[in-house]
Amino acid sequence: MDKQTNQASSLEPKLPQLPQEYKIVPADYGYQYDEDEIDLLELAKTIWIRRIFVIKVVVIGTIVGFLAAILSPKEYKSTATLMPEYSTESQGSASSLLRQYGGLLGMSGGTYVSNSNAIRVDLYPNIVQSTNFQLKLMNQPFYFSDIDATATLFEYYTKLNSPGVIGFLAAYTIGLPGKILGAILPKKEFKTSMPEDTKESMVLNLTKEEVDLVSLLRQKITATLDEESGIVSVSVTLPDNIAAAAVTEYTITELTEYLTEYRTEKVLRDLTFVEEQLTMAEARFEEAQLTLAEFRDSNQGILSAKAQTEEQRLTSEYQIAFNLYNGLTQQYEEAKLKVQEETPVFKTLEAVQVPLEDETSGFMILLIFIILSGIGSIGWIFIYPLIEQFKAAVEK
Repeated sequence: MDKQTNQASSLEPKLPQLPQEYKIVPADYGYQYDEDEIDLLELAKTIWIRRIFVIKVVVIGTIVGFLAAILSPKEYKSTATLMPEYSTESQGSASSLLRQYGGLLGMSGGTYVSNSNAIRVDLYPNIVQSTNFQLKLMNQPFYFSDIDATATLFEYYTKLNSPGVIGFLAAYTIGLPGKILGAILPKKEFKTSMPEDTKESMVLNLTKEEVDLVSLLRQKITATLDEESGIVSVSVTLPDNIAAAAVTEYTITELTEYLTEYRTEKVLRDLTFVEEQLTMAEARFEEAQLTLAEFRDSNQGILSAKAQTEEQRLTSEYQIAFNLYNGLTQQYEEAKLKVQEETPVFKTLEAVQVPLEDETSGFMILLIFIILSGIGSIGWIFIYPLIEQFKAAVEK
């Protein structure tokens, strides 16, 4: 059987053997480099080659930042907290007093209704940031201990205060184009005096210095609201600690006076009007009373119809004058109670304190200069070859 199998296999035709192929591949074949990885490696390699340049620039930036941190003007921050009155829909204590004892005084307790019109607490910061409020602060004199003089904020920032190193560098780097344009372009003349009929209008005629200073004061004098507790914080940041505390106190005083005036303006007008009407009604009542008394004295024992008719007429005038006088007296007392009720109450939680430590962070200034110098030097390493290529292309 095995012999037959061997014979059959020997009879099969033999196919020619094909030559084997061999491929030569790199040792790291199968590992694909990521294009981003190659770019990062190239960037790191380029930075490492120019590391001496980067170190030099960072050292220079550190020195400049250290000098800027030392020479920068100090800023002192004074803060005070205020708890304002909240608007309520219920009638106040004056209204309750009038309802309880109004009958004993001859007054009706049902005619007096308190309509609370308190300003929303979240509008307090907007009041401090308003232009009118800032203008009033700007023209208020304060004592500045750093110059040992009393001056307004406008005079201090436009004439007396030095901007410091950072302010000087900013003025002649970022602000240099504006200075050049201001020197080239003709200056416009602004009319500083307004006509008499527009002085009481809502139009403000401000100079450029005033507009710039208002923008600056809005950053330095702020009021913030804690929505959870409803507490208003007033903060003032100035180069002088004594002035910062004084401006904070003045801001709180002006804010409370503004709110008090707003709340009581209408009721005070009503009180003045009722008082004027009451004066005239009192004179009319006294005149009618005197006329009736004189008529009765001169016509005692006279029972004529004409005398009785005249007495009835005088009595009617007296009664009308008395009712008018009595009603206005009631309204006058109600108006006085309403003024008392509408006058808001403010509670100072944290009093104004003179700050002892400045808010200027020298470390942050130094850190900013170090970071900027590092980023600038690395950016210059990659930008410089592009500039050279552009120059070469232009020359060709």
